[in-house]
Amino acid sequence: WRRIELTYADGCKIVLDGDNADSSAPFIEGPLGKLYPGMKSDIPDLEKKLAAFPDPKPQLTSFPDAVKTRQKFALNEQNGFRSCTLVNLAIIAVRLGRSLKFDPDTLSFIGDEGANRLIHQPMRAPFTL
Repeated sequence: WRRIELTYADGCKIVLDGDNADSSAPFIEGPLGKLYPGMKSDIPDLEKKLAAFPDPKPQLTSFPDAVKTRQKFALNEQNGFRSCTLVNLAIIAVRLGRSLKFDPDTLSFIGDEGANRLIHQPMRAPFTL
């Protein structure tokens, strides 16, 4: 594994550093500042800004209770899907050894059929969908 930077259209970056080569690197970097391990940040008045947000609605954090009551679990499938997508994008970039551009609406790489083939790999027999 190696260091991967995922950059959003607005400039926000997520750094996956498998080598831990740069212990001073931020976890998340955006146009207004950086967030480091331990919730340290260079964003002015971050604590005041966070305090200004309303408290989030209570979420069900017990998966067995979510199943029993058929209520949405806090770590729901949409959050899981987006998190896994980021990791899979990084894996494809590492395998191909190059930077890639991804369209989150179409869930495909822009102008790169080689990378797109790695998204929808054929299944091995006897498995089918």
